[in-house]
Amino acid sequence: MDFIESIDNVYNSSIKSIQDSSGKLLLTHLGEMKSDTITNISKKVESKLFEISAAKKNIKNIFNILIEGLQNIKNHGEFGPKNNQISFFHLYDLENSFFCDFSNLVDNNSIEKISKNIDHLNTLERPELKALYLETLTNGQISKKGGAGLGIIIMAMKSKNKIGYKTFSIENNLSILSIKVKVTKA
Repeated sequence: MDFIESIDNVYNSSIKSIQDSSGKLLLTHLGEMKSDTITNISKKVESKLFEISAAKKNIKNIFNILIEGLQNIKNHGEFGPKNNQISFFHLYDLENSFFCDFSNLVDNNSIEKISKNIDHLNTLERPELKALYLETLTNGQISKKGGAGLGIIIMAMKSKNKIGYKTFSIENNLSILSIKVKVTKA
């Protein structure tokens, strides 16, 4: 199986999983994540949430999570063999919650560090998350790609739920990291 086919399989499996769990897919995107793509997705998400009469509090939290997640993909996603930064995003509605799934390429050597960071965030209560956010904001170590980990902390704070994640091996040095952020309906 080639590189693009592997990504398509993960993308299609993720949509099937949403449908199998009786989730209602509100918006999805597969492809490169550029600044204008983020703007277009943001407008579509906002429009869709207003269309389904989502609570304003949910719209605000989802929008904040969306921006952080899409910027994270754009700024930190790895590039494939043809120098393309393929990623995908889903917004869906399931029972009493909305979910934002952000998926992008990661170097296999980064998976353990990312997993530890998310696992740690998932152990923290809201006041601890806020303290970590403030500490990272003032003392955060900037990564090679310019990030200090603030985006995932903000997503955890706005979500008020644990962050889910999975990895899918694509080739020797690359995997897809999928981060699932749940927003409980107001």
